[in-house]
This record gives sequence, structure tokens and C-alpha cells, in this order.
Amino acid sequence: MGRVTFPSGKSTIYTGQTSRSVYERAGEHLRYQKNGDRQHYTGRGVKFEVLGSVFSNNRFKAEKTIKGLSREEKERLARQGARNYKKKRFGFW
Repeated sequence: MGRVTFPSGKSTIYTGQTSRSVYERAGEHLRYQKNGDRQHYTGRGVKFEVLGSVFSNNRFKAEKTIKGLSREEKERLARQGARNYKKKRFGFW
């Protein structure tokens, strides 16, 4: 999940599934933005920040479930996913 900020100042939370690593997908979004690729949703924004990610065995179902959550619930889930990643990777948090 990531937060996209548009030129008007409005921001939305982007949710999408991928079979690749989160870093590859986030890098793709950042390239869209840098190149001003307006065909892609994140390329229309002026800022993209990764909030977190959640692992799932069924990524299609997970994406559908997450998109049905409220903005606050999405942010909470992203923070939890980031905390779990840091705990697994670095052994703390």
C-alpha cells in the first residue's frame, strides 16, 4: 500500500497486488512519477510513499478485501505490515 499525493494536495491510498517483490513494485511507481507517466494512477501524483505491505497466499482475495476497508483501516493495516516486516528483518520494533 502506498499514499499518492496529487498536485491539488489531495491524497489517496493506493492498494494493489503483485507477485513480485514490494521493492520492485514501489520502484515502478516512483519511475512512473519521475517520468511523468500520466497513463498510470501513481504517475499522475507529485509524491508516492510506501506505507507497508501484507503477505497473503491469495493476493487477489487480499486485494479485494483491502480495497473494501476504510482509509483509517488501510493505514492501520499498512503500519502493522511494516512493523511485522521490521521485526522479521531486523529482530526488533
